[in-house]
Amino acid sequence: MLLYIDKLWLSLLAELLCLASLTLCSTHSMRKSAAATATTVSASVAAAGLDFDLENMTHILRNLSESYDIRLRPGFGGPSLKLDMELQVASFEAISEVNMDYTLTLYLRQYWQDDRLAFAPDANVQITLSGDFANQIWVPDTFLANDKHSFLHDVTEKNKMVRLSGDGSVEYGMRFTTTLACMMDLHYYPLDTQNCTVEIESYGYTTNDVDMSWKNGQASITGVQGIEIPQFTITNHTIYNITVSLATGAYQRLFLKFTLKRNIGYFVFQTYLPCILIVMLSWVSFWINHEATSARVALGITTVLTMTTISTGVRSNLPRISYVKAIDIYLVKCFVFVFAALLEYALVNYTYWGARAKKKAKKYKQEINVAEIRTNRPIYSVS
Repeated sequence: MLLYIDKLWLSLLAELLCLASLTLCSTHSMRKSAAATATTVSASVAAAGLDFDLENMTHILRNLSESYDIRLRPGFGGPSLKLDMELQVASFEAISEVNMDYTLTLYLRQYWQDDRLAFAPDANVQITLSGDFANQIWVPDTFLANDKHSFLHDVTEKNKMVRLSGDGSVEYGMRFTTTLACMMDLHYYPLDTQNCTVEIESYGYTTNDVDMSWKNGQASITGVQGIEIPQFTITNHTIYNITVSLATGAYQRLFLKFTLKRNIGYFVFQTYLPCILIVMLSWVSFWINHEATSARVALGITTVLTMTTISTGVRSNLPRISYVKAIDIYLVKCFVFVFAALLEYALVNYTYWGARAKKKAKKYKQEINVAEIRTNRPIYSVS
């Protein structure tokens, strides 16, 4: 009886083991079938030019990174690489005459062809990757030649983007704020027009390695039309490029030039109008009695000191340059008018009292002569 029960248990265990093995085999075959199906679907999707799935795209990026050398530019040993640029102006932050610079926020987009990154040459596929992917591929060593200080925005993540196409085309974009040098000509300040530039250049690659150009000509610059600056109006913006010869070779430099016309309204109300009123106020002393010395002197000195204060305030917003500016000529003329009004009172006062003293001395002398005639003897006086 016990032997029969043992055989029964053994048969049941054998059936359970068979069922388990069948289940495992079925699951494995289903996975293999699903993988084969996914591969087939991915291949058909790639052929159709649609998006890749996650696993397939991860495998492709891993394969690209394994055989990629970031130290060599695309097409190394061949003709120069064509590098296209686009700029979008986000905002003008500040323009400083004292420091001769201006600050603005830019979106810079760079385009080039890297055949080593081609993963679907015949498919119209494009994937967007985070900026960290730029550390795994070759990117241009672009810099701003007239830059003073710049920083890349990192809220909430670093504002960098890499967009990779199936044929190996790369779009590399970033957002940053930069302070650029702008050498200003202030001869006609504040009725002046300034030309400020953005200068883009490759730091290490000469024209034999990289050929930089604007992607779509004048249309490569966007966002300028909506920009408003408190003291300036952007009347025009132009692009051009030159070849700069340095000690290390010849480099291509791209220029974006802004033509900035200064708005005169601020200076009319803060400088010109107050100066006009101060000059007219100095003329009030002409209608005050010349014997009212305290009133005329106080008014004259007050207007002179006010003009000095206005001149100091205007110069505090300008660099210490040696040449004469238009506003300097205006302020000097106003100061001359005010100072001349004060001198006029001094001259009138001197003339009046001098003439009065002479008249008094003459009258006194006449009285002495009359007295001498009447008394018939000389009269001595101490003059």
